[in-house]
Amino acid sequence: MTGPAGLVAKRAALERAANKQPPPPVYGKIQDPTFQLLKAAVDFLSSEQETVDATVEGFFETQYEQHLKHLVANYGGSFTQAKPSAPLIFAEALDKIMYFASEKTFLDWAALTYKYQDNTNFMLYRRVGNKSIKAVKESTGRSYCGLTIAIGDEPKETVQLELFDDESPELAKNFIQLLSHPKFDGHPIHRVKPGCWVQAGDLVDGSGKHSEAAGGGQLQHESFHVPHDRPGLLGMCCHGKDTIGSQFYITLRELPFLDGKFSVIGRVISGMRTIIRIGKMATKNDRPTLDIKIYVDKELTLPSALQQK
Repeated sequence: MTGPAGLVAKRAALERAANKQPPPPVYGKIQDPTFQLLKAAVDFLSSEQETVDATVEGFFETQYEQHLKHLVANYGGSFTQAKPSAPLIFAEALDKIMYFASEKTFLDWAALTYKYQDNTNFMLYRRVGNKSIKAVKESTGRSYCGLTIAIGDEPKETVQLELFDDESPELAKNFIQLLSHPKFDGHPIHRVKPGCWVQAGDLVDGSGKHSEAAGGGQLQHESFHVPHDRPGLLGMCCHGKDTIGSQFYITLRELPFLDGKFSVIGRVISGMRTIIRIGKMATKNDRPTLDIKIYVDKELTLPSALQQK
């Protein structure tokens, strides 16, 4: 269409687009079916507006919890209602930010604003979430480990780890091999520094006095590249240069004084709340007064292609 009529139609289309808000950003856990539902909605709305790119970010559980804290601190107000168990979605306009307390609130808004409808069976999004988390793990080239932790007589709780094979391949290999050690299952968390770290890995008697690499002896520090800048980092204990064995720790907060002395070889990707809980438990001379034991979850332990060579 050309001429005055065409210009009028083009102007009207631009005005309609200007009156509509850009697709809301959405953040959540990759495996969460509700996050996948919201992701599908935002991706669709973005495709309807070619000049607008949607912000959709999926995380591992622990990384989402950490990112959510940052967003809540940044926006405040209604965002303080956000829960780690649910995705975060909101709409930004020129003069205000609209926080959606639930996926239903968002879908009602999307139906009113964009005429968006989604009649997909929720089970499909559950399958999409499971496939997505598997695809992400396969794409990173990193190893993944599953641990279960028994606190006293309570049911075991699961903690999943991602190893930084790209930064410390030999130390990652050592950690995976330690999981197959005959004394790994049932060995104790022998040290807790409240607010600092949780420590385990003495596979001799659990006293904290022993630390030998899976293949015997001790290993070199491969990298100090990853800083101790957040909770949930997995590092290898040592008592000097190139004295890495079997003992490891998980940070409870940023610990910059460990940088350049201890190697970070991975991070917690789910189950961090269990680690935080252990970090608050009663101790005597840094040792938990309640028995806390660690076991391997073989189904969640997936060595990278590098480690399988």
